[in-house]
Amino acid sequence: MAVAACATAATTALPATAHEEGTTTTGATAAASTRYLRQTLDWQLCDEATGTECALVTAPRDWNRPGAGEDIRVAVSRTVPEGAGDDARYIFGNPGGPGAPGLGMAPYLASVVPDHIAIGFDVRGTGASTNVSCEGAPQYTMDARDRDRANLDLIADASKLYDPFCTLKSRGLRDHVTTEQTVKDVDLVRALLGAETFDYVGYSGGTWLGAYYQKYFPKHAGRFVLDSNTDFTRPWNVTFEAQPESFERRFRQDFTAWAAEHDDVLGLGSSPEQVRRFYERLRADLKRDPIEVVVPGEVEITLDQNFLDADTIQSMYSKYSFQPLAADYALLRTWWDEEHASDPASVQRRFDATPRQVQERLRDIAARMEHGVAQPVASDAYPATFYAITCNDTRWPRGQRYLDRLSGRLGPRYPLVGWSTNENPCAYWTRPGVRMPVPDGAGVDTTLMVQSVNDPATNARLARDAERRYSGAVLLTVTDEGDHGVFGMGNRCVDDIVLRYLTTGRAPAHDRTCRGIPVPDPVPADGGRWAGLPTPQLQRIAELSERLGSAIG
Repeated sequence: MAVAACATAATTALPATAHEEGTTTTGATAAASTRYLRQTLDWQLCDEATGTECALVTAPRDWNRPGAGEDIRVAVSRTVPEGAGDDARYIFGNPGGPGAPGLGMAPYLASVVPDHIAIGFDVRGTGASTNVSCEGAPQYTMDARDRDRANLDLIADASKLYDPFCTLKSRGLRDHVTTEQTVKDVDLVRALLGAETFDYVGYSGGTWLGAYYQKYFPKHAGRFVLDSNTDFTRPWNVTFEAQPESFERRFRQDFTAWAAEHDDVLGLGSSPEQVRRFYERLRADLKRDPIEVVVPGEVEITLDQNFLDADTIQSMYSKYSFQPLAADYALLRTWWDEEHASDPASVQRRFDATPRQVQERLRDIAARMEHGVAQPVASDAYPATFYAITCNDTRWPRGQRYLDRLSGRLGPRYPLVGWSTNENPCAYWTRPGVRMPVPDGAGVDTTLMVQSVNDPATNARLARDAERRYSGAVLLTVTDEGDHGVFGMGNRCVDDIVLRYLTTGRAPAHDRTCRGIPVPDPVPADGGRWAGLPTPQLQRIAELSERLGSAIG
């Protein structure tokens, strides 16, 4: 059902323009800020299938100097489920990234939290909001495992170029794409909705955003669920430097063990170590002699060691990506062997004969390696926003020497991701004068944290560390599980606890544990799709966000 357009919230508290809520503003600054509260949200239907409406909110380029420079727009979505009554609470959501478009959070949350009015948004910098871009910055086409000094210098040179390219192409907005600015955008949306508080579900980088909103605006923070947690109590580099360990754990303990268990179907090896060696041999062959194929649309893609790494890393986020990844391994092995045993043209014929879904998946992986997620205005808006947020928010260790030593230490232990830790623009980034208070949970009700033990992208030990530093936090640990993003994916134990909290406010009195969902057995493929395998929720949200963003235009 639809609701009447909200009136302006002229009497609602103004988003703080300094570092913490409650800081007063005076004179021209206060007057300039107040005008943003006088706008009315013009909701327009942007997705008939889900009944989702969208609106564009005008916000200052810099909340600390409102009125200075051109305003920006922030795209917002709203879905009102049939179960939401007149007194329904609002629930906001963010899919992480940081920098991933989030309009799809509204229809997604409405489907899993049916008694709330669900709000999604594209954070400043990405999606249908005003974009930033780093167009022209070099891509990391080098092999991160190559420790030759010339290759290490080339990686460093490429990393150094992101700062000037992002600055030039973002037309003055780059320095203002930060979590501090974003939480003030979010609070403006809250004010325009006329809501005193809102509830929240944040995945991955959305846990960082949620914790900072609680710090800046504790009086307006309702029931917050943080799923797949960054360590939001420490700088960004702590979270990212813990990824090599957690990706390697996910790969070796979950994927290779599953593939070995089903060697009779997948043919990758009868033990986890054999599966790992299959990957390593394939990687070495693709590095020595990459496969070149032309996908529909006459676009040539290169299937090399970097492609294999990207496919593998991306597939670690969800157990439902394991079977497509195993199929990719088998295809690439067959194609490479055939290319060296017969006419190379046979590989293209083989590729052309594969189902269209497989061709498109391989094409999309290659495209993401080059451009990130395509969005209006800037084709690289998502990765550009990712760099702006992570490099602007907190200080990173500086310089090539530090990064080369870090990758040299982590690479041998955690080769899937460890070698590439020196591919990092933040070590050379010119930071704006951003000083944000560290989230500590003070002044807010219970924060419910959800974390799978083998999550590849957000290391579970950091979630435990963050919980210890975060007042009032309760941790729901999901054992025998490694998916990145757990709530809403059918784990009844997790969903019951989270929904009880969001619906009634009753949080667990102490830390809890749920058992994860096993990796499904291989199932028959149908035209490149695997029947019965659900789409991971973060992928569903991304697809919904793209659809809604296209409707806004």
